[in-house]
Amino acid sequence: MTASTVTTIDLTDPANPADVAASPVVVLVFRGADGDQTLDTADLEHAVAHPLLSAFSAVQHHWPSITETHGRGRVVVLAPASAALGDPLRPLDCAVTGALISFVRSVAIELQRHGGAANAIFFDTDPNEPAVTELIATVTAEHATAVTGQELYAANGADLGRLHP
Repeated sequence: MTASTVTTIDLTDPANPADVAASPVVVLVFRGADGDQTLDTADLEHAVAHPLLSAFSAVQHHWPSITETHGRGRVVVLAPASAALGDPLRPLDCAVTGALISFVRSVAIELQRHGGAANAIFFDTDPNEPAVTELIATVTAEHATAVTGQELYAANGADLGRLHP
């Protein structure tokens, strides 16, 4: 995929993800919420609902471009590995990341009918780490349609032996 066919959307950005030009490859980045993450957080909508609604909105907006590219459409979700594995200090991020994992699997099932793929990549501290960008390049490559619905970790081996068929 060329850089011009990839759209990257920050799920915590207040901008509407449907305001960008549609492309066949969409990378959704969830960095986690800022500030204190106690379960009594007053702004649950911003911390939990906004990133999830942004993910749905982005994929819905890009869906025609994703599905009309004859097997080249891709959706990639990036999120912190600590949120995917569970972190007592980040319960809201864990909730969002768990929902995004389920979302990726559902999108992968639907996208397979169109020859595309959807995967989740989990990073250590920075979604722009070289290991993460290499994984993105790999799962968005034209030959990688068989890799879909997967959780891939680029976080110094922090997968704790998780294996999914």
